[in-house]
This record gives sequence, C-alpha cells and structure tokens, in this order.
Amino acid sequence: MSTQNLQQEFSKRQETFLAHTKNPSLLEGETEHFDVFFQAPAVKDLIAFGAEHNEFLTQIVDTFSSIGSMDLYRGCLTGYLIGLYGESEITSEHTDHALAAFFQRVLTLCEEYMALVCRQIGATIEQLEEDDELADAFYNFPPNTLLETAPEPVKAWMGAGMLSLGLMSRISSSRSLRDLLRQADRIGERCYYLDHYLDTIGFIPNVLNMVEEETVLLLSPHTGKGVEVALREIDSNNLFFTLLQFTLYHENLLQPLGAQSFTYREIIERIARHDPVEEEDWPEQIYESGCFGYYTYPALQPDGSYNEMGTVWGEGTLYEVPKLDGRYVILLTKPNIQRSWGNAFVTSTHSRLQPEVKLIRRLPDEETAQWLNKIRTATNVR
Repeated sequence: MSTQNLQQEFSKRQETFLAHTKNPSLLEGETEHFDVFFQAPAVKDLIAFGAEHNEFLTQIVDTFSSIGSMDLYRGCLTGYLIGLYGESEITSEHTDHALAAFFQRVLTLCEEYMALVCRQIGATIEQLEEDDELADAFYNFPPNTLLETAPEPVKAWMGAGMLSLGLMSRISSSRSLRDLLRQADRIGERCYYLDHYLDTIGFIPNVLNMVEEETVLLLSPHTGKGVEVALREIDSNNLFFTLLQFTLYHENLLQPLGAQSFTYREIIERIARHDPVEEEDWPEQIYESGCFGYYTYPALQPDGSYNEMGTVWGEGTLYEVPKLDGRYVILLTKPNIQRSWGNAFVTSTHSRLQPEVKLIRRLPDEETAQWLNKIRTATNVR
C-alpha cells in the first residue's frame, strides 16, 4: 500500500475512533468491564493499525490529545492508553498537557459524584469519615443508578482509576508534566482525600511530592565524620535510606559513619534501583533494615542522645527535614530500634522513576566539626 493510501486509511480509522470516543452513549456493560471499550472495533482497529504500521504511532498519540472533548468515561480509558503508549516512549507534549487538564476536570467531577451520593444516602461527606455505616452505604451505592441523571460525575467516577494509572505512567516519566500538575490548585490534597474511596488515585501525589533533585549533609556526631550526597527522584525517606545504605556500603563508609552491622543483598539493590530482575530471582520477602538512626539536627541533646520526636521518619520525604544555613542536614547514629520496611518502600511508587542516591564527597573532618558546632549553637547544646 502506498504512503498516501496508508495515510488515508489511518485518517479513516482516526476519524472512526474519535467519533466513537466522543459518543456519550455507552455500550452495554462498558462501565463494569473495561475490555468492552478496548475491544470496540473503533478502538481495536486504531490500535491494530499502529501495531502494523509503527510510523503512525506518534499520530495515534497525537489523536489522544482530543481527550478533553471525549465522553468522560471513554476519555478516562483513553488516558490509560496515553500512559500505555508512553511506556514504549511514544509520547506527545500536547497530549500530556491535555491529559493533565482532563485529570483535573475528572477530579472535580469525582467530588461532585461524592456529594450526589451523600445526598442519596442522607449523609454529608464529612460524616463518611466518622460513621462506618454511612461509609459502607457509600461504598455499596450502585453508581449506574445515577447514570441517567448525572452522567458526567458517574462516568468520571467509574473511569478515574484507569485514568490515574495512565497519568501515573506519564508523570513518572516526564518532569515537565509533573511540574505542570504541581501548579494545580490543591491537587495533592484532593487526590489523597479521594484515595479513601477510589483505588490508585492516591499514588499521583506520591510522585508529585517526591524529591526531584536535592543534596543533603549526613553527619555522625559520634565518629566526627560526614558526607554529602545527592538525591534524585526519591518519593519516600525509606527509599532514600535504602539507596543510601547501598551507596555507603560500596564506598566503604558505613563503619566510619557509625552504622550498625549491615547485610548487603544485591537482589534488593537491583530491585530498589529498578534494574532488570528475572521473575525466578525475586525473593519471597522484599524488605530492607536500617543500619542507622536518622535524626533532624534539632534532635541532638546535651548528653549526646537524641529526642525521638526529631526522628526522620521513613514515610515522609526530605522536604520535611528542617534546614540549617540553607542546607538539609541529617544526623546519623546507631539505631535505638531496629527498623525495617517492605516492598512498598524498598522501591519507588512507579517503575518508570529512576531513583538515585549518589555520593558527592566525603567531608573533611574540619568541615564536619564546623557543622556540628553550628548545630550545637543553633540548639544551645554545649
């Protein structure tokens, strides 16, 4: 087939796809079973054409930029396709921006859906958190009963989970898209709240709130040693601790910094770094144990102990650590309590992220001493 004929064939399938996705009349069972959408001829034929003619894949992703004018439910599933194509590095900045705008619209409609259902069950949204019976009534409410009277909120609610999966893939790969969404009003707060009632949507702010690129000073008051490390794409302190321990292990710096005994497991490091791991090599239990206690600088006490309220908790991020003279500073000591964390924190939220903790330099002893003196002055520790 000639290039011109192929383009005509693509345009025909593209037009059919857009007509289908913009049609608000859903097929039977479409909201209950995602495959009904993906197996619809208009969708299936466009995807199959791209699989046979890779030179049209970019045009297919550009086609998805019309997501904002699609039926809400079918737009949500198209959002999933945007993420799926992105996994193969087939992306479009224009489509990503359209996806971000569509997601924010869906968030608003999901909030409208919650208010609608609450009126149906005789509750307020606030009461859902306080009354288990009302919460159960909300969870068990059949959305399709409101489909005729409130189609957009219902369709947004039914499709938000798949949309979130697609968006997760894209924001995990695109710094510019993350930065764009960070400008949205209260997006993290809204997602975290809806996550109580909708699967997958709570992972969005985990990525948006992660540490993109920062440096931190790690000081051991007990040994008088210190290092400076760089963090990249770290979405929890537990992941930071995991990768930090591996970095210090390879640099033979665990003992100089006063670590407790550490058992190195290469497979855990590969998993944490998202390196390829064969299925048969995966351990039955994925976990890591801390060989340090981690504290903010104000936690240091006059007797050399630490206020446990100044613990750097694994579930947070570096952004919760107070700065000293404009720098993130964390104090290291042997842990009072042996802490371990499992798979959810050994790896990052999404496999497309590229987390890294890199040693920048070993601090000269004189510089470490200067920082420790600053801490004692700032906290009145003598």
